[in-house]
Amino acid sequence: MATAQTIRVPAPELFNPQSGRLDAARIAHELNVPVTTIAVAIGRKAPGVRKHPDSSSLQSELRRIYRVWVTLVELFAGNKAVARQFLNAPNRALDRRAPIEFIEAGDLGPLEMYVDSMMARQPI
Repeated sequence: MATAQTIRVPAPELFNPQSGRLDAARIAHELNVPVTTIAVAIGRKAPGVRKHPDSSSLQSELRRIYRVWVTLVELFAGNKAVARQFLNAPNRALDRRAPIEFIEAGDLGPLEMYVDSMMARQPI
């Protein structure tokens, strides 16, 4: 008889329990940044994101930040404090910019590529 496989969602605390969707306010809290930073990162206005932080229209862009965050936490063996330090520390591979600067500027592409290469253990 086949047994059901348990699938765990990484960082369930980032999802609104009522809607089941990613929540920008919860992500901001986890990354220790204002909701405004998340709004800028996803190309939205802060008041709208604050009012409806789990709106379905935000999900595709919130997923990008979520993926970066859960990958970093995984890379740092679940240590969220170290993942936050990594986000805020200047990085030679990112032209001495801190990864959080890419989020603040709404330029997630380079950060996503860097985190993907870290996960694949590719040299930068």
